[in-house]
Order: sequence, then C-alpha cells, then structure tokens
Amino acid sequence: MSRAAERWDPATKRAVALIMLALLALLLYRFRGVLPPLLISFLLAFILDPVVDFLEARARLSRTVATALVFILVALALLAAPAMAAPSVVRAVRSLNLDFAQIAADLDRLMAQPLVFLGQEWDLRQVYGEFRQTLEAFLSTVASGTVDVVVGFASTLFWLVFILLSAFYLTRDGDRIVAWVESLAPPFFRDDFIRLRLRITEVWHAFLRGQLVMALLLAAITTAVAMAVGLPNGLALGLLAGVMEFIPNIGPIIAAVPAVLVAFFEGSTWLPLSNVWFAVLVLGLYILIQQVEGNVLLPRVLGRSLNLHPLIVLVAVIAGGSLAGVLGMLLAAPMVATLRVLGEYIYCRLTDQDPFPEPVQPPPPRWGLGRQLWNRVRRRVLADRWVVRPARPEDRAGVEAICARIWEGHDYVPEVWEEWLADPHGQLTVVELGERVVALGKLTRIADDEWWLEGLRVDPAYRRLGVARLLQAHQVEVAERVGRGTLRLGTSASNRPVHRNVARDGFRRAAEFLSYVADPLPGPCPLRSLTADDLEAAWGVIEGSPVLRAAGGLYEVSWHWMDLTRERLAAHLAAGEVWGGDLEDGLAALAILPPNPRAERLSVGYVDGEPEGVTALAWGLRVLAARRCFEKVRVRPPTYPPLLAALEAAGFARVWEHCFWIFERPLGTAVNDDR
Repeated sequence: MSRAAERWDPATKRAVALIMLALLALLLYRFRGVLPPLLISFLLAFILDPVVDFLEARARLSRTVATALVFILVALALLAAPAMAAPSVVRAVRSLNLDFAQIAADLDRLMAQPLVFLGQEWDLRQVYGEFRQTLEAFLSTVASGTVDVVVGFASTLFWLVFILLSAFYLTRDGDRIVAWVESLAPPFFRDDFIRLRLRITEVWHAFLRGQLVMALLLAAITTAVAMAVGLPNGLALGLLAGVMEFIPNIGPIIAAVPAVLVAFFEGSTWLPLSNVWFAVLVLGLYILIQQVEGNVLLPRVLGRSLNLHPLIVLVAVIAGGSLAGVLGMLLAAPMVATLRVLGEYIYCRLTDQDPFPEPVQPPPPRWGLGRQLWNRVRRRVLADRWVVRPARPEDRAGVEAICARIWEGHDYVPEVWEEWLADPHGQLTVVELGERVVALGKLTRIADDEWWLEGLRVDPAYRRLGVARLLQAHQVEVAERVGRGTLRLGTSASNRPVHRNVARDGFRRAAEFLSYVADPLPGPCPLRSLTADDLEAAWGVIEGSPVLRAAGGLYEVSWHWMDLTRERLAAHLAAGEVWGGDLEDGLAALAILPPNPRAERLSVGYVDGEPEGVTALAWGLRVLAARRCFEKVRVRPPTYPPLLAALEAAGFARVWEHCFWIFERPLGTAVNDDR
C-alpha cells in the first residue's frame, strides 16, 4: 500500500471529525438567519414531492416539467390568496362598527373617577395617563414608519422567492440528494440509516397529511357552527381555526380568542341573546369542537402515527416557541416523534435488541362510500382491459416499481425474480394494463402433489379493482390444469380482501401460525444433532402430537408450508437438519432446521415435544444460533398454547400482532361462482 493510500489512525480520524463538526457548528451559527427559510423550503418540497411523483408517473412528464408545473400553480395560489382575502378582511373590519373615538371618550370618563372595589378607592388616572401616552407614541411610530414597512415588504418578498426556488430544486433533485446522503453512510451502518430515514419520513408524512386533513375539517366545522349561531365573519373565523390547527394544543386557543371577542362586541345576527351570553355560548361551542376533535377526529385521522402524550406535545410546543418562534411551535410534535424514533433505535442498539423488528401488517383501510362507488366504476371500465399472461424478462422494471412501494422497499421479490422466472415447474404470472405491469403472482410446485401460491403483489394505484381476484383465479385455473393434490397459500389474519378471494376459490383455513424470535445465547449447547438412527424416536415425538394437529400437519421451509411426513423427516435427518434434546426418558423434543441461504437468522421450521423439553430445546437453539453466528433465532409455531408458553419460558418473544393463516384446497375440484 502506498503512503498516500494508508489508512488514518483512530486519533487522526477523531481529530478531523471534531474539526469538521466545529466548522459545521460555526457555519450554522454564522448563517443561522438562513436556517428558518431553508427549513420551510425542505417542508414545502417534502409536501409537494408526492404531487410531482404523481404527475411524473401518470402524465408521463419529465421530473423538471412536473416540478415546474406544480410550483407555477403554487406561485399563482400565493398571488391569488391575498387578492381574494383582502376584500373579506376589509368587510370584516368594517362590520365591527367600532367607534374608537367614543370608546376613548368613555375610557376617559371612567378613569377620571376613582375606582371603588371592596370598600377601597383606587385612583387609576396616573396609570391610565401613562398607558395613553405609550399608545400614542406607538401609533405615531407606526404612522411614521412607512419606509420600514416598504423595507420589510421587500425583505419578505425576497425570502419568499428564496423559499420557492430552494424548494423547487429540492423537489426536482430530491431523489438524487437522498441517494447521495445515503451513500455517505458507512457500509456497516447504511442499511440502518436507510431504515431510519424511511421511518422518520413516515412520521413526517403522517403528521403533515393528518394536520392538513384536520385543518380542513376544523375550518369546515367551525365555519358551519359560526354561521349556524349567527356569528359575524364566520368564514374568516373558520379559516383562522383551520390555520391555527397546525399549532398543536395552543393553536385552537388562539383561534377561539377573536371569535369570542367578535361575539362579545357584535352579538348574534339572529339569536335573542345579549352579547355577554352569546360570547359564553361561542366559547362553549369552541370547547365542544375541540373535544370532538381530540376524542373523535384526531384518533381517526392521525391514528397512532405519532403516539405522543398531550403533555409531551404541550411542553414541546412551548419549548419550540421559545427556541424558534412560530415555526418551532408548528414543528414541535413531529420533531419530538423523530427524536423518539432515534431514541428507540439507540436504546435497542445499546441493549443489543433488534431496532427493526418484523413489521406488523396493519388492517386494511375502510373506504368511504364515494371511494367505493369510484372503484366500482373503474372496475367496470377496466374489466375488459386486463391482460393476464406469463411473466417475461422485460417485466422486471415494472415489477420492481411495484415492490418499491411495499414493506418500505424491502420486498424480497426482486431478489428471487430470476429464480422464479426460470422455474420450469411453476408459473410466474403478471397482470398488464396498457403495457404496464400492475400485478404479479407465483405458482410454485413443492412436490408432485403440493403446490403453493406466493408473491401476490398489486400496484397500490390499482387495488380494490378486482385485480388480485382475477390473478388468483387464473393461478388456481393453471394449478388445476397442470397439478394435482393440494394447493396452499398463506396470508395475514388481517388481510380480509384475500380471505374473501380464497373463499370464492374454494380454499379453507388449515392452520394459523405466529412468529417468535430470540437473541443468540453464548454457552454450552445441550442439543445433539439427530441422525437416521433416530428416525423412530423422532417420528414417535411428532406422529399424532397436539402440535402437529394444531399445525394442520404442516411445517415451514423458507415461507412454504408443506406436509410433514415420515419421508421428509428422514430426509432432514439424513441432511443433519434435525436437532433434539433428551430428558431422562429419552428424546423429549426436536426441531427441524431447514436450510435458508438468504436468512440472517436461524430459521426453525418445526418444533415439537413435551413442554419442559421444548423449553430446554429452545434454550439450546439460542446457543446454536450463537455458534453459527446468526443474528436471531426465528420460530413460526402454530397457535398451540402449551408450545407458545414453552417458547416464552426460553426467552422467545412474539413479533407479529396478527396470526399467519394457511389456506388450502384440493386440486381437481372446480369452483363455480359469479366471477
């Protein structure tokens, strides 16, 4: 190695890193005035990026053209908003009909007399005189500050242009910027960095989407309530309530103040109430609206995306306001949620836990009536345009585009694409619409009499249009034509659309499984590798056991569930893939460890035995995983309570909220429906 290519020693690396951090901190402090506009640019780009992606994909526009079109519309909206709002504001101010001269005269008369309170006289003339002098000086300053107003307007216009230009370039080149930032992460940390970025992005997406929906809802509800009770300027007050919704906790209070003041000074346009009681009514209605928002709307709109206690949000808003003003108050909640994501990651790394456990599949969303009707119309229009055909090599790009939107971009299908495409015994099928691949699925032959459906994916833009049902029906038809025996598939217990589709195609639920994981454990291994000589003892543990009955007679090999037969057990024994634990009476429990070259975990395909023996076996599997340098031990047991309790006693923890259901149907049985 040449002198120039020698590695820096740790001391040099630390020194350079500290110097760079110091320079970065100095630059941030020196140009701190640019940070708020730049942060607003990032937020604007973050919000508009999905819109640009939509135009780029659907309208077939280039990234630059789509971005320019979106920002032209934004600029036009910014120009049109003041012009449209100015007349309403002027009318609202005029409608107050406040006679400031009369109010000043009344105050002069009131303050000219001593104030009697609780038998004591209070002379407020001096205090009032000082207040009036201060107010007059302030108004004089405002009246003579025309030049300052012009300068301030020019400065605001400059920063507005800066924000729009910065956001334009960030939106147009966002993907390249993200890829460049990800490339800077060290190789050993890059995967964690990408997952952290995706989680943080999800937090901000959830916050911004939820806040926008909440703002629109609050604006509509407040406007409707204000007009219903005859509150003047109801539309303006409703818009104010919508804007203030972006400031957590404090924003609704700020929005309520002008409404109560308008009610107090103006009264209702039709309710026979005094101004005081009308103001009390308006205050009560605002409180009621906030209760409905907090207890009904907010949980439904935002769900548990941020999962922050209100007290934490309140403290964060106050702290954000003191540090960064209004912008800090606006971004307090998502910033705290981001810090929570980072804190959870650091805690998991410090305690040697998995910071990215297997994701839990959420329940399907419930679409509204309008969306259901729209999907029905689209389904009928597109019914004759779907093309179901075997996959071809040139379909890879379309398939990867679909998989990029699934499981945070960590779908395994691109990794097995070539293998699936070259499979001579099964069939990889795609659904095409106008030369665009919108769905795919794989029919795999496990054995001559066992077949498996897997990899069913539908482009999110084409879901709920019957594509999955069409594809699955085609695959069942192919399996009926080329296969015999049993056809199976697996899906989450929460995936109700798939449940309906498999019921139509004659499937029945055969078993349900969970997923348990544990960390490796150093120490002596109490297990032994079983051999062909142990076949009778091993089959004696399995045959007729309640675990096998709960599993529907199945066991798992690389996400494929198949019949556990004596012949297959013998094959695993011959390959050295069965491990057992002995008690005084002999073999008490066993585990089948089928090979899985893609896994970073020790995968256990089947566990059976006496509960005490299973617990000892599970401890031994953790030791075996440590010896083989696996990151985790993963077991997918059937929902048999004694087995689950035995695993938990050995330190295994459940990682799936929902069960994984296995469905099966015999081949050679035609199913007629109104498909």
